[in-house]
Amino acid sequence: MASASCEAPPDPPPRRIVVLGSPGSGKTTFCHLLAAATGLPLYHLDDLYWSADWSRPDEAEWTRLIDDLCALPRWIADGNYAGSAEPRVGAAELVVLLDRHPLLCAAALVRRSCRLRRTAPAPPTHDAPRAARDGGRRSRQPTMTSAREYVPRRLRNTDAPPVRSVTALLRKALLFRRRDLVVIHTALLRTGAPVRRCRTRRQAAALLAAFAPAPRSATGRDRAPVPPANPPPNGTLVPCTCPAAATATPPWRSM
Repeated sequence: MASASCEAPPDPPPRRIVVLGSPGSGKTTFCHLLAAATGLPLYHLDDLYWSADWSRPDEAEWTRLIDDLCALPRWIADGNYAGSAEPRVGAAELVVLLDRHPLLCAAALVRRSCRLRRTAPAPPTHDAPRAARDGGRRSRQPTMTSAREYVPRRLRNTDAPPVRSVTALLRKALLFRRRDLVVIHTALLRTGAPVRRCRTRRQAAALLAAFAPAPRSATGRDRAPVPPANPPPNGTLVPCTCPAAATATPPWRSM
């Protein structure tokens, strides 16, 4: 699949951007940094798809959510869900594909899983005196996970494990180019969406740098201010509010 240079986004700047890539490729970190650079509202597809206890929406509900997202005028969509890629890339003005080597993605997934498991809250206990001191309510101490790692919105501060299945994620990463990327490639060909394909962290960093706000001009005028984010049309399509967005680091350090 041919791809344009990662160093030059389209002009004028795109208002709807889809970011695709294998699990472990650094999509979410990249999207946090891209949202900060462009001012576009960021939507994590995992926030829309997963509910409490890792339950899924039915097919009709998922299709409706994707259609509602595509109808918005401005967004960054973070996530693959290859079966629904075509309407998203068809509505996008730019598609960013992070195509890192599968083994690098798998290694990143193992590291992230270890961090999440190490910083996850301890299981609840039935310590009666402590419960009495807490007024009968179980207290939940904040963890590093809430600040460093992205977890789907409706699974935060719950007893659900922060990773549904490490084995399934590793399988998806190792087979991404043979399975998901084939479906994504077909969707890109059908829609003719413009693509920036980044195979390395350096290329991803160059693309982010190209989106960075222009420096102050000699006349003291800055680039025109970014319009405000989309107001959520309903209670489900809520832009990114995850704490990890505030601590995202450049992709050459974390992706």
